[in-house]
Amino acid sequence: MTSRPQIFWTTRRIPALLTAASCTLAACSTEPPTRFHSLQPAPSARAAGAASVPVAPLWELLPVKVPAQLENPQWVVRLADDTLALLEYDRWIAPLGEEIRAAVALRLGAALAGETPAAAPGKVWRIAIEVERFDAAVGRAVQLEAEWLIRSSDSTQAALRCRAVFVVPVASGLPALAAGQRAAAVRLGDAVAVALKGVLGSGPAPGCATAVPG
Repeated sequence: MTSRPQIFWTTRRIPALLTAASCTLAACSTEPPTRFHSLQPAPSARAAGAASVPVAPLWELLPVKVPAQLENPQWVVRLADDTLALLEYDRWIAPLGEEIRAAVALRLGAALAGETPAAAPGKVWRIAIEVERFDAAVGRAVQLEAEWLIRSSDSTQAALRCRAVFVVPVASGLPALAAGQRAAAVRLGDAVAVALKGVLGSGPAPGCATAVPG
């Protein structure tokens, strides 16, 4: 009678097989982990700067427009030789337009909490922001160029148009670049808040404003 072949498992072979199996299941790779970034402050900083809820909704921030080349989730950065690089492992946690909108809304909420209109109660001011440039040069500066239009729900009233350029110098490294991008978004939000307080009559008239047809 023919004897069955015997299979011997050694203590050295078992760990190797388990490692290979776990590697297969986990799709072992040497690729670095993806880092996600946001223009919004950390929760602790956001809570520290929070204010009371406005008495009535005075403004509505519309979706923010950004250049087409910045609509991808990966970071687009400018290198030392002025070429552009798409960073595969550094991404926005949400589309850039939504990130800018959320950051600006936080600044507006903090600046105008408790505000009431000087005239025409119940009127809502709609804010449309178009980002023309959001340039992130590693180790040099973040430059944000934007235009915004503040229009009343009363169509007979002229709108206000503003445009500004914000330049934030940054140190070397991606963490410094991320901080510079957040700072630029904060400056944009503060500038829009100043303009909005001007049309509400609770602040000085914004110098960047230009009257356009309502």
